[in-house]
Amino acid sequence: MKIIYLLLDAISYKHSWLNNRILMPNLNNYSKNALNFHNHYSVTHNTRGNLASMLSGISSSLTKVMGRKQSFRDNKYGNIQNRIREMGYTSNYFGSQPLFQNEKVGDNLDFDNCKYFSPSMSDFYIPAEKFNIKVREELNNIGKNSFSIFHYTDCHEPYETPDNKLTKKEYPNIFKFHYRLSNILYRIPRKFFYNFFYPKNLKKKLDIFRKYPDLKNLCPNPFGSISTPERYSSFYEMVWQNIEFQKEYENMMFVSLRYLDKKITNIIEYIKLKYSKNSLIFISSDHGNNGIISPKTKKNEGCLTDDATHIPLTVMTFDEDLRNKLDIRGDVNNLTSHTNLYNTILNIVDPLNYKIQKSLLNKKEINKYVFSEINDSRLSYGECRMRGKNKEIIFKIDPSDNLDDIKLIEKKNIINDFLDEDYEKYYSIKENFNNNLFERY
Repeated sequence: MKIIYLLLDAISYKHSWLNNRILMPNLNNYSKNALNFHNHYSVTHNTRGNLASMLSGISSSLTKVMGRKQSFRDNKYGNIQNRIREMGYTSNYFGSQPLFQNEKVGDNLDFDNCKYFSPSMSDFYIPAEKFNIKVREELNNIGKNSFSIFHYTDCHEPYETPDNKLTKKEYPNIFKFHYRLSNILYRIPRKFFYNFFYPKNLKKKLDIFRKYPDLKNLCPNPFGSISTPERYSSFYEMVWQNIEFQKEYENMMFVSLRYLDKKITNIIEYIKLKYSKNSLIFISSDHGNNGIISPKTKKNEGCLTDDATHIPLTVMTFDEDLRNKLDIRGDVNNLTSHTNLYNTILNIVDPLNYKIQKSLLNKKEINKYVFSEINDSRLSYGECRMRGKNKEIIFKIDPSDNLDDIKLIEKKNIINDFLDEDYEKYYSIKENFNNNLFERY
């Protein structure tokens, strides 16, 4: 079976195809004949931390990957890539952004095939329509028995998809900001020079194009688009000071969502045309959209709000036999987590040895609580959120890069007010969760 995971960076549930037909109408139509998860949560607010948990089935405090500072190799609990290899499956990661920070050069992170088409999502952004060229090529190359992740980054700020046109009519406030006199006379020419004539950058660009031979044709604006207002000073101060400015900024995100909706549809149609038989498609986000969460909200409510962690998940197939066999249809409103992907893939690949009870395809309650965690010395405080059907427990702890501080939080580490019964519930569930790791398959 081809298991294809379309990972769409930075899309919150409330803006997604499962909740907003206007923004993503094509995926919304496909979801009507699919299996949809409406209470799915990421384990943290960044890409690397979530991928580490998705691939190993454990929370980010145990993978020891919460951001760029930690290595995937710090995870001592194994991963899905090695497990399914034993069953005759290959694993693949194809990304328009890299995962190699803090890894050894050339480390494929246990994937059989790991390709980064860009060294930096921000400086060398690859639009989905360009990335789709490589996705089609790789779909043709991967084996029949495979698990493959295709990682798109179009909805991550700064929003510079081909459909994002800065016009005076649609964005009067942002247009005025971008084309203010100081930008026209100084910042825009400076960025133009920096991108195209600055010797150090020219050398860097040549070096990068040598290392990534496809990038020259895939990336239209190396070092970022000159016409993207987000890349100029004081932009975000304006976003959070002016409500009209903020609305225009959100509309830039909406344009990105509609753009990605069209391009992902193109790939789904390609899969339907060429690989409909015995193929299963997952469509989800790694985390929610952090860019539209104001600094005030982050300070008061933290980095793990619903906007940052409540995300969409759809599973679909064009193979009617497979749809009936796995019952790929309907809506799931039980709490699910990125950590559940590990057991789901194992159950799909080897259903005789890996029980349906621990799989997302079970559709029944598999989590009474789901965890989202973050700790980073750059933040005001670390966080742990335990979400249940009728209960959410939030702990704030002293910021640290030592993940042992968040593995099982001691009362002395917590800096916000909390109920003793909440702490006891958290501690008991987290301890059982950790202990059960040693009993898993």
